[in-house]
Order: sequence, then C-alpha cells, then structure tokens
Amino acid sequence: MKKILLTICLAFGLMFNSPVSANSSAEIERLYQNDADILRLEHLIYWTGLIEEYYKKNNSYPLQNALTPEKSMALVRIATAEQRRFIAPGSQDYKVKLDVNADNRFSEISMKRFVSELETGLGREIDEKYDMQQAPTRSPIGYNYFATNDGYVFWVTCITCGVTPVSTLLMDGFTPTVNVASENMVDKVTKAYTRHDMLNHPSFIKWGNKKFLKEEYARMMEKTFHRETKR
Repeated sequence: MKKILLTICLAFGLMFNSPVSANSSAEIERLYQNDADILRLEHLIYWTGLIEEYYKKNNSYPLQNALTPEKSMALVRIATAEQRRFIAPGSQDYKVKLDVNADNRFSEISMKRFVSELETGLGREIDEKYDMQQAPTRSPIGYNYFATNDGYVFWVTCITCGVTPVSTLLMDGFTPTVNVASENMVDKVTKAYTRHDMLNHPSFIKWGNKKFLKEEYARMMEKTFHRETKR
C-alpha cells in the first residue's frame, strides 16, 4: 500500500511541479482525493440518474430480475479491470479487507451485464463513469450498486467528506461513504437518502461547489474508461 501511495503522490506531485517528500506526501494525497471525490459525487448522481430513469421506463430497477431466493441482493462493482484486481479472489493483488463481498453473501453481477441491461432498458448507449483512482491505498475504490426486491442502494467513497448528516463510515472505521437509495430502501441503510433528497441537502450542495485542483487530469481519467466494458 505504501508503494501505491507513493506512486499516486509522485504523479500528482509532478502535476503541481513540486517535489514529493515524506512530509508532503500526505498533503498531496489530500489534494488528489479532493479531485477524486468531486468526480465520485458527480458519478453518484450520474449513475443513480440512469437507474431512476430505467425505473420510470421499465417499472423495475436494473438487475432485480437477477435475484434468487438464496441471494436476495445483487451486487455490481462499478470498477475497471485494473481496479478489480484488488477485489477479485485469486488475484495476486487481492485485498480481502477491501472486498465487500468477501463472504459471498451477494449475487455478484458483472459490470458488462449491468451496462447492457441499462442500455437495453433505456434504449441508448451510455457513458461509463468510474472512480479515477485505479489502485487503493487503504480504502476501497470503485462504486457499488445493490439491487434488492425493495429497490436499490448505490454508494461511493468520499474520502474528504468525513462524517456528516449525509455521509457515514464503512465498518473499517475510517472510510466515509455517501449513499443514495430508492424510497423503500432509505430506512434500511445508514444515512441513505433518495436521489432527490441528496441533491437538495445543504451538505451535498456545498460539496457540489468545490473546485477541482487539476480538472484536466480528472476529466482525462474519466474519458479514458468511458467504454470500459466494450473494450
């Protein structure tokens, strides 16, 4: 993990034209997460917008048809092939602490199938949007979509958000997440809000006013993977 953090700090440090030392690496990591979190929250609203549109057109949420009596919750990891190395059992880079499905309690659905179902239900091709951080330091990367018989939950990490009325911590005790859920799932997930209520909450609006430090780089990373499942 230290090697990964150093790589991120070196890359972002060069963008700021500043040398990276042990004393500055934490600050550079904070600056990097500032931009990553802005994208993460944008992508939370983007994906949940597609999911809500899908519901209006199909009267169901994506992948509810994949549920079984044995597994009443389906999981899609919104992650690139590079990111999946760290959460794929059997991979030499696998980190069990980062794997939300380490106990195999969820029916896991591929990203390719998720995108295909969205595009079929919406009747158009979509852009795929992923976490710009491709390797974890100590917190999970990527996004998570859960489909249940009662609706859905979609959560992203937001490292710089901290704990607020609309963000909470994972069970690791230090990773903040922001959770959007359908109306019937809100009360079942800690600090989850419907998409409408999240968009209109003062804390979320404040986050939306944050400025990128290196937006060109963030948008480049965003564009790089916008057809990830079609490679």
